[in-house]
Amino acid sequence: MKEVRLDGLFSGKEIFHRGKNLTVKGLSNDSRQVKEGDLFFAVKGSMADGHDFVFEALKKGAVGVVVSERKVAQQVKNTFPDRSVVLVRDSSKALGLTARKFYRFPDREVSVIGITGTNGKTTTAYLISQYLERAGFKTGVIGTLGYMLGDSVFGEGRTTPDALQWYRLLREMADRGAGFVVAEISSHALDQNRVYGTELAGAVFTNLSREHLDYHRNMEDYFSAKKKIGEMLKDKAPFSVNVDDEYGRRLYSSYRGRKNVAGYGRGELADLKILSWELSQSGSGFTFLLGGKEYRMETGLVGLFNIYNLAGAVLLLYGLGFETEFLVSEGKNLKPVRGRFEVVEGKGITGIVDYAHTPDALENVLKTLNGLKKNRIITVFGAGGDRDREKRPVMGKVAEKLSDIVVITSDNPRSENPASIIGDILSGVEDRDKVVVEVDREKAVRKAVSLAEEGDIILLAGKGHETYQIIGDRKIPFDDRAVLEKYLKGF
Repeated sequence: MKEVRLDGLFSGKEIFHRGKNLTVKGLSNDSRQVKEGDLFFAVKGSMADGHDFVFEALKKGAVGVVVSERKVAQQVKNTFPDRSVVLVRDSSKALGLTARKFYRFPDREVSVIGITGTNGKTTTAYLISQYLERAGFKTGVIGTLGYMLGDSVFGEGRTTPDALQWYRLLREMADRGAGFVVAEISSHALDQNRVYGTELAGAVFTNLSREHLDYHRNMEDYFSAKKKIGEMLKDKAPFSVNVDDEYGRRLYSSYRGRKNVAGYGRGELADLKILSWELSQSGSGFTFLLGGKEYRMETGLVGLFNIYNLAGAVLLLYGLGFETEFLVSEGKNLKPVRGRFEVVEGKGITGIVDYAHTPDALENVLKTLNGLKKNRIITVFGAGGDRDREKRPVMGKVAEKLSDIVVITSDNPRSENPASIIGDILSGVEDRDKVVVEVDREKAVRKAVSLAEEGDIILLAGKGHETYQIIGDRKIPFDDRAVLEKYLKGF
């Protein structure tokens, strides 16, 4: 990355004090990682305030600091008169805008498509990326399963990285020839301005249901965060919205006439209208109406929820100008996503590994399985610690209602007592005779397999693609698929 002048990144009125050296070699928002010549951004977070670490950053060689508190700006000027101080209203927004400039506006060179919603983000993102790759575009993906471009993996972390990593990733992908980047954009990212300033070439809103209320105060705050994605769209960029979802309808109505918004679903508002469908354990088929014509699509994806994910992807790509015939014909070639309704078979039993970790997602998967089952459904699940406690009894109620046997176990307990989490789940269960409790997750899987009979389905829910458990402050290797295979296949 080339060096940039400070006055090339900020307006004159934002520069509170000019130091001796105005050359910026890098950007940082973590005082522990500051390098000589970096510009440090003091961002106020939910856990810590970067203003408490400005002097640590300066001692490590930061060329200057960006702050949103005048008192701190004056203190820095008095203590380190040779360093620059930038005073802004919101340092998190300034970080996004500055990173975008510093990395030479990568979103102008690569078309960025954002996917948001409670459930279905990962699958929808990967379906779109598969379509784009099949159409000949080099396509990057940023999301829950990692950050990658073709066979190149750039790392993994939060679903949506912070602003510095976000723009750095976009720049690197643009430099490597990406035509598109499909990114999952979480409500946390939208609320914390991690993607602030990005101009999107398209977006999909999948749905909104109870989740992250340990962070957002209520569902309206959660919705307000998600809604911000619409403001990031370029003029005439397509916005694909699930109008069968209550919040999707509100979003659709709020942007109708102002953005190129289109709806998908079964209702009257749908521009892509799902007319009928058939489900099996090996895939799905559905008929839909789009652009005044009726189409039939076959896919290896299982479940009505995946038909919705696919409909959202198709409508988005249709809005970008792709031929519907191409989208329909390629439907049969789309691959399922790791940890999303993955099938493991053995001993005449069908195992399903799925990331479902919200009441809505768990209900969707179980409803699909009830439509496919030959015998019984055994559900194994838990709930994450240090997260929204209110959803736990709801998940217990859903699992009991839609399963024949429920095995309640640990997920990622983090700092919470696993028994306490299980107690919260059990408070939503009425028929305790249907429930087995086993805190150890591997023993819970083994117990489910020992209870299963030929023709049964075992749903192992909650962790999906994750290859670890977080217990206390430790990350312990644990792969749901590998453990389920171990007991179903007997090795």
